[in-house]
Amino acid sequence: MIVFDEHGGTYDHVPPPAAVAPDPTAPPGQMGFTFDRLGVRLPAIAISAWMPPQTVVNGVHHHTSVIRTLRERWNLGRPLTARDASAPDLSVLLSLDSPRDPQDWPDVAARPVPEFDQALVPPEAPLSPLATAMFHGYLALAEQLGAAVPVVDDKAPLRGQDATAIVHETAHTLFPGLRPTSS
Repeated sequence: MIVFDEHGGTYDHVPPPAAVAPDPTAPPGQMGFTFDRLGVRLPAIAISAWMPPQTVVNGVHHHTSVIRTLRERWNLGRPLTARDASAPDLSVLLSLDSPRDPQDWPDVAARPVPEFDQALVPPEAPLSPLATAMFHGYLALAEQLGAAVPVVDDKAPLRGQDATAIVHETAHTLFPGLRPTSS
């Protein structure tokens, strides 16, 4: 499943439909919002040998439909919230009794990963608030995955070159194949 998280800021002429609130007993959020509506429509792409080719589904599903489908298909336990308990199941998309023959699958060629553009992270410039938040999220994930990460004060300003150096070193710990070979 390829599920988009944002709509790109484009107008949607269809009003967001009602939905089951994840926790109906929770107090309202900002401006009285009770999380009882979906957001704007987003595309999703399902790719499976268990679907007929060129299948198009125009029904309403939620992001939580993915959670519900995974949970039910592999018996992963009770619903996480009332929203995923009531979300439409995506298993109806997997309508074939047996997978399509791999010879009938489309040929896919992966595009090469573009070279890192250093200009996107100016070495002497401080990181933006978003980049700082992403950097600290990366550090937390790297530490959770077993990398030794330095302690970096989340309030201290951080320059691009400092953050880049830390990411390079911790990424080498996690992915040894990324470590430059010594000449």
